[in-house]
Amino acid sequence: MALYGDTAQHFAAVRVKNALNGLNNPNARYRKAMTIDDVLASPIVSDPLHLLEICATSDGAAAVILTTEEFARTKRSDLVRVAAVSTATPRFPSTNIELPDIASDSAAVVGLPPESFRQSLATTAYEEAGIGPSDIDVAEVYDLSSAMELDWYEDLALCARGEGAKLVDAGDTALGGRIPVNPSGGLASFGEAVPAQALAQVCELTWQLRGQATGRQVEGAKVGITANQGLFGHGSSVILTR
Repeated sequence: MALYGDTAQHFAAVRVKNALNGLNNPNARYRKAMTIDDVLASPIVSDPLHLLEICATSDGAAAVILTTEEFARTKRSDLVRVAAVSTATPRFPSTNIELPDIASDSAAVVGLPPESFRQSLATTAYEEAGIGPSDIDVAEVYDLSSAMELDWYEDLALCARGEGAKLVDAGDTALGGRIPVNPSGGLASFGEAVPAQALAQVCELTWQLRGQATGRQVEGAKVGITANQGLFGHGSSVILTR
């Protein structure tokens, strides 16, 4: 916030957006609209984050079926393809503390890696799929908190570093915007069901690319990306295409 000027209102607006998206998702656990004032009136958990900006824990399950294109064509015509799968872990040295890490590594001798592990998720996925961030129509990202969703905008190169809040102000990440993010409602509407959440993101993008996300459909979506982060900083990203 001190570095780029993000505000509590920006974080709250992300939560409001995801709550609105979750209203139209029959799979969502929490389906209740809220306002920025509602979010900011909820108790502070860890300044500046309020209770309504941090996802709940949850139980859940998700599944996908992978098969050859030849076999899939015998079953349906609206095929969705896995264009890329990438995984990453933090690289030495890591000078930024990211919980649950309890320490940071010195960069006095070894230079910093060219990008963070979360940025490397997207870079690897884009390279494997042969596309770039400008090709993405919809994204499902790990919103453990509303502030973390803003980080993913930048890590996925949907905007420049420090400009995530500008996407919120412009409505770019809302349904009908330039690059809708978490049309499912995200973890804000589901809770965090480890490890089902990563596959649930793939399921949502599959429905989006098939045009089956009634009430929350991203019109004309043909390329989608997921971003997920797990224990001790391990992460994954999947790109799906039509």
